[in-house]
Amino acid sequence: MFDSDVSEEDLVRIPRLTSDCDPSALKISPAEGFLLSRIDGQTSWKLLREIGGLTSGQVDVCIEEWLCEGVIDIDGRPPRVKRRKVAIPEPASKRKAAVEGPIDESLIDDSLELDVEVQRDALEFEQKLNLDYFKLLGVEISADERDIKRAYFALSKRFHPDRYFRKKVGAYGERLNVVFKRVSEAYELLSDPVSRKAYEATLFAENRARPTSSGGTGTAGAGVSQKDLTPAERLRQRMRLRVPSSVQEERDTKGADLFKSAKQSEKMGRLTEAASNLRLAVAFDPFNREYKRVLGEVQAKVANRRLEEILDQSKQDFSDTVQREARRLAEEILLYRPNDPETNDLAARVYVELQDSQHAEEYCSRAIELDPKKGVYHRVRASVHLLCGNKGHAVSELNKALELDSSDVEARKMLEALRIKRR
Repeated sequence: MFDSDVSEEDLVRIPRLTSDCDPSALKISPAEGFLLSRIDGQTSWKLLREIGGLTSGQVDVCIEEWLCEGVIDIDGRPPRVKRRKVAIPEPASKRKAAVEGPIDESLIDDSLELDVEVQRDALEFEQKLNLDYFKLLGVEISADERDIKRAYFALSKRFHPDRYFRKKVGAYGERLNVVFKRVSEAYELLSDPVSRKAYEATLFAENRARPTSSGGTGTAGAGVSQKDLTPAERLRQRMRLRVPSSVQEERDTKGADLFKSAKQSEKMGRLTEAASNLRLAVAFDPFNREYKRVLGEVQAKVANRRLEEILDQSKQDFSDTVQREARRLAEEILLYRPNDPETNDLAARVYVELQDSQHAEEYCSRAIELDPKKGVYHRVRASVHLLCGNKGHAVSELNKALELDSSDVEARKMLEALRIKRR
């Protein structure tokens, strides 16, 4: 987080992209991408504050950081601004919540179809739900986007309710829902640079503010107390209150128009275009859950399409770079569609190509559990058994695949090849 003091002389200067800058290679948010697209070598810093889609302070921070990183320059000269790093102390209220006690062992139920260790993890994590979002995800305030995503992936694998679909989990069903909702909220807010910077500022302000006896600020709306709102909802209120209503209305309108265009692009099969418009819609309204939900669905479709292409080309090109991409995409679509049998089957096929038998078995078993009458899923499981050297089990799964779908030519070829080898 940075404080900036931009001089009037700097505000009339005109930023421009450096000659060796490749905007597509930058790791920036949709909101930052929108601002960067407005830096055209003709628009002044002052005007960028007005049309950049961010607050003036956020525009200043972006421009200053891009200047330091060599992404842009201003007349070939550095800006005359004062920038200082500000540490964000932990709010006193959060420090109290950080104290953890022993879990209630009486809540552990070994009769459930949920590992005791998972139950214990859920109970321990439940005690952390009042921590700030950084501590909730187990990352430092200085964590970058990759650290945030990695932490979210790890927690999703442990606590996503859909991972225990159709299992007897008792009261842990609701407990996992609450935990995962909080984890998702933390990831959603911290993965967007605009809302993250505002949240950091809120943490800093909370630490400096003196406690009051009034209870709330009155901004929550009739009948709703501030303490009943989530941190993300409180942050949304504060951010909207700082933006003039006319500006907010314009942003909402632009976001709605972009969302409409994105839906049309998706309908026509132009998924990359749809995803691009949805990211911009989210940039105009970072707290619109519907925009983010649809963006997640479209990103899953894009990842799905790319994975299918990788599998088709795997015999010609399966370099280390492509393998890393395949693994990343498989994890991504599983986050969006953990309870979809076709998604689990696709992930299993990817891990077969990666020769990762452990993950391949996990996801093909999940696909069969969700749809046991789909023959192709048993054929994929046969591939997993072959990967492990279990030819007998592979034959069994191929026979099962053909029982369910006698037209499966690939399963028949695999079975014939195994029979020839066994002779």
